[in-house]
Amino acid sequence: MFSIHDDIQVIDLLEKNGYKKFRYGQLENALYKNFLSDFEEMNTLPKEIRNLLTENCFYTSLSIHSVTSDAEWQTTKFLLKTADEKMIEMVIMRHRSGRNTLCVSCQVGCPMGCSFCATGKLGLIRNLEFYEIIDQIMLAVHHLEKEDKKLRNVVFMGMWEPLLNYNNVKRAIEIMCHQKKLDLSSRRITISSCGVVPWIRKLAEDFPQVSLAISLHAPNDTTRKKIMPVTETYSLDTLMEALDEYVKKTNKRVFYEYIMIAGVTDKLEYIDELRKLLSWRLAHVNFIPYNPGEWTLGDHYQPTHAVIIKKFQEWLEQEKIPSTIRHTMGDDIDAACGQLALKENGVSHATEKGKSISRGK
Repeated sequence: MFSIHDDIQVIDLLEKNGYKKFRYGQLENALYKNFLSDFEEMNTLPKEIRNLLTENCFYTSLSIHSVTSDAEWQTTKFLLKTADEKMIEMVIMRHRSGRNTLCVSCQVGCPMGCSFCATGKLGLIRNLEFYEIIDQIMLAVHHLEKEDKKLRNVVFMGMWEPLLNYNNVKRAIEIMCHQKKLDLSSRRITISSCGVVPWIRKLAEDFPQVSLAISLHAPNDTTRKKIMPVTETYSLDTLMEALDEYVKKTNKRVFYEYIMIAGVTDKLEYIDELRKLLSWRLAHVNFIPYNPGEWTLGDHYQPTHAVIIKKFQEWLEQEKIPSTIRHTMGDDIDAACGQLALKENGVSHATEKGKSISRGK
């Protein structure tokens, strides 16, 4: 059995059974335009093809374990189970502006080990297949359709390092943006990364219109190494060189994520360092208030006071560096940035491997 979203195998199956290519076009329309999830309901296809698909393909590889929404009904977190009994999470965010965003996962766990992030402490169990990423998209589309809403944006900011699962992420984006499939605008897709330099260059080649968000979180190597192990492999100078190449090739602004942790990343001298780092670059800074997460090595971390965050923003404005203070969504249901740790009602569904890594054993 293989995924119905694996167009290469589906087309091969149809051709081997004597069906012409236009039949796949009918299937595409049923799946991605009419959002049919039951092969039997695809009445534009002959019964013989519907039977063939039922015998050889599955519509989704994921099952919903639980769904939790915040009190304001802005954020909904899905705890999902894969076919091999692994757990992942995705989050729908309904913005007051009317747009709807899906925060999608591309890995089971995360290999990056950032000290402020609960997800990173789960460790990496495995990469998700491209169709497991698309299955999340389809779940979100169907969920929003019941609310008479449409999915507008997709951000790879769930369980992740997207650039370390590049081939599956790439194929998923191709399906998302294909005109005859989900037809999402590539400008409304964001790849977030800790800064895996070789794949930043590849991303610029393959998807020049997709937005890139970099987890910067500190303006110097000394502090960045303390909270982000990736800095041991790719120094800030190396990262910025790759990002300069990215901007030159795509002419797109890079979004720099900057987490505000009291006494760690919010020292006032860092404002000047940040200004010097970004003043002449095509950049936008997103200041993210720290969201306390379970099992982080730095569980003593505290959020920066709003007054200091505002001071960072004001001083960047003097250099005409645009910035946004991120509005936290879903922190009350462990769905905010850095909180995705497979928790449900305060209980973890992480594997024993993930739990032992997260406790620093």
